[in-house]
Amino acid sequence: MYLLFAATPFRCSAQINYDRLIVGDWQGSSICQLKNSPCHDESVVYHISQKQGTDTFNILANKIINGVEEEMGIIPFTFNKKINQLFSTAYNSSWTLTLENEKLEGTLYVKGVLYRIIKLSRKK
Repeated sequence: MYLLFAATPFRCSAQINYDRLIVGDWQGSSICQLKNSPCHDESVVYHISQKQGTDTFNILANKIINGVEEEMGIIPFTFNKKINQLFSTAYNSSWTLTLENEKLEGTLYVKGVLYRIIKLSRKK
């Protein structure tokens, strides 16, 4: 188990291998915060890969429909090691996912409005 806390940067003499902590498959929920809108709550799977030699990670975001993954698109993120956070401004939006233990949790803002709350766990 990995212990990472967003509020307090992890300090250790050994170099942390963040790509191994982040890269992989994550599953959970993406809950809509705009009721009475086209937005719907979704079960999601995020497949995360790293652009080699950088702090850039690509997330292939899929929603689960009738037990089958349906691709929604690829979102490029930058990882901030000081606060254990993935961040993206792709598609005129603001995505933030914080890594803590084996969970990624965060938000999606569209035009300054909270659109989704995202909660993911590493897929076993």
